[in-house]
Amino acid sequence: MAAMAAASIVQRGAASITWRATPWDADGLGVAATLEITALAGADPADLAAALADLDVIAAAAGAALATTRVPAAAPALVAALTAAGWATVETSHPLTLALTGQRFGRAVPVTAATAADAGELADLAGDGFDYSRFHEDPRIHASRARARYRRWIVDSLGNGDQVWIHRHREALAALMSFRRHGDHVQLLLGGCRRDLTLIAPMFWAGVLARLAAEGVATIATRVSAANGGALRLHEAFGFARAGTDLGLTKVYDASTLASPLSARAAPTTADRT
Repeated sequence: MAAMAAASIVQRGAASITWRATPWDADGLGVAATLEITALAGADPADLAAALADLDVIAAAAGAALATTRVPAAAPALVAALTAAGWATVETSHPLTLALTGQRFGRAVPVTAATAADAGELADLAGDGFDYSRFHEDPRIHASRARARYRRWIVDSLGNGDQVWIHRHREALAALMSFRRHGDHVQLLLGGCRRDLTLIAPMFWAGVLARLAAEGVATIATRVSAANGGALRLHEAFGFARAGTDLGLTKVYDASTLASPLSARAAPTTADRT
């Protein structure tokens, strides 16, 4: 995606908010600006309320349409402070982990590395094939905007150095997996199949996991929405374990724009994003 934005900190008493602008989200959603809280800490309700009010001022100055965050479900004080400040819980998700320890993955389909020539097809699959995220699951955001964000996101991922693997069925793009590798650890970012080819999902995941294992990857992490029961079952069938539960919360500042449909845009290319 676009160059990572620098983080800033809001401090009120013992409460602190680490936040950043997310121009990649704003671009995909078709709004002027968006913000993300990447870390929220504090126990005093008054300090948290003051820090969140300061963030509202920052959002207004930036012309932000919305702000997002994730916090552990086991942190009720943070959830309460965000809710009191006008944030809504829109998603529950589970971080998942897997240790690759020589297991067999079963029947697999071939996977290959995507190239810039695949950008248009990747955008189409990402835009049409997914229903779950903090944006897809927020009823205040028009579906066309959530889908446009994923169209932009996968092309950004391809262009910014993430690895994107694909499978083709009868020459057409059928499945994608975007991930980042750090040594022998991989973070899976976005993976899925074309809607009419979901039966190949287990074989595609098997192909991805087997290739990662063959390339020396030892551990894998990812995140799956709790609402996406099919994806959770698929990951758990391969041995992924839940590592907690997080709540995705969003504060909407420009409700009318976010609720309106986004006009159709041409599929982005990696050249557009660099």
